[in-house]
Amino acid sequence: MSMLRQFERLNAIRDFLQGRLELYEARDCFGFDDFDDGTSDEFRDRIAELSEELTSLRRRRGRYKNW
Repeated sequence: MSMLRQFERLNAIRDFLQGRLELYEARDCFGFDDFDDGTSDEFRDRIAELSEELTSLRRRRGRYKNW
């Protein structure tokens, strides 16, 4: 898989998870979930992992100027 395709795929997954996290946290604001089951922490951890991978790809792309 090319670096650009991998970057786009990881970015899309991260955006999707960020949206899911926002929805999950919004449910909490309305009192639908009165307990913390760790889901928001799992979302945040995975988003952080994806962000690190994306940062790594950006560093390696030195020869690709058109991103």
